[in-house]
Amino acid sequence: MNLKDQDLPNFICIGSQRAGTTWLHNCLDEHPEVFVPAEKELHFFDRFYDTGLASYTKRFTLAQRGPTKTWGELTPNYYQEPQALERIKRDIPDVKIIYILRQPAERAFSQYQLYSQGQFSGMSFEEVIANKEFVTDLSMQGKHLQRLYSLFDRSQVLVLFYDELSQSPDTFLKRVFTFLQVDPNFMPSTLNKRINRVVLPDLQARLAKWKLTWVIELVKASPIAEWVKEVAHKKSDKLGKSAFPDALRGRFDDDIKLIEQQLDINLNHWR
Repeated sequence: MNLKDQDLPNFICIGSQRAGTTWLHNCLDEHPEVFVPAEKELHFFDRFYDTGLASYTKRFTLAQRGPTKTWGELTPNYYQEPQALERIKRDIPDVKIIYILRQPAERAFSQYQLYSQGQFSGMSFEEVIANKEFVTDLSMQGKHLQRLYSLFDRSQVLVLFYDELSQSPDTFLKRVFTFLQVDPNFMPSTLNKRINRVVLPDLQARLAKWKLTWVIELVKASPIAEWVKEVAHKKSDKLGKSAFPDALRGRFDDDIKLIEQQLDINLNHWR
């Protein structure tokens, strides 16, 4: 194995969007046997592939990861990009894949909340579902799971549910740690912290794109962070009181059935 191969990640969390991947990144970052880059979403396999594999492996060098047992990244865009999954399979065929599923209508509504002050400003949830096809597609997790299983052996894939994360985060995390073959009993300080809600996500995305993530971290460490959290919490509560129409759940029934068939489980509570 050459140096490049040694620096490739052992695991990748591919999604879903709005399914707790930021929380998981923070928990993994605390584990002494796990290394994840400070920048959560690297987007190498979907946006920056043309920069070359060497630019990717630089994020996981021995000098950076130290004496950790395993290292990886979390980019919750990969699951819905066929080309990204194919590239991962080609370049890291033995990598472990983590895929978190969330009730599709709730996942879509969470995304609506996230962008309600940005690109969805002035739109109702029903209007977003009707006019922004990508929001619906991101919730078609059964379709994406089917593609994932067509590329990777099931033993390489850990499928988890956001429901379990919400109800029993310690059990959820132990499953992840066991899958990664690190100490499953380690409990990070972020275990029971509320999953972050993002205010002004368009601005944060632009700062990350411009390599100005330090600005985001500076705000988080400053007194203004508490005010931002309070505003986000109030906005989220306000939106959450408006339940989405029950008819929207039926929109995802066929895809839910796909998940049930592939995992041999019952998801009637999702309907």
